[in-house]
Amino acid sequence: MGGLVMQIQVKLFAMLQEALGETVTVEVPATPSAEEIKGAVSQIAPNLKQMIQTSRLAVNQEFTTNAPIQLQSTDEVALIPPVSGG
Repeated sequence: MGGLVMQIQVKLFAMLQEALGETVTVEVPATPSAEEIKGAVSQIAPNLKQMIQTSRLAVNQEFTTNAPIQLQSTDEVALIPPVSGG
């Protein structure tokens, strides 16, 4: 595959934030999909892979699809785990 890569900061919430801190920095393709970003975060914390894979990815406070994402250096990327409550 090859190609350009970029480093991005991913904001974390809920249990992911408790386990890994407020943000993680990951390396992804220059135009990553949500799954590629989740995969990069999963490499940092393999024990949290299931939670990461079921989380939603948001860019600039809007949930994404799995289409390639054109990221800018000023974009806010966040990984939001499923919420449960009672």
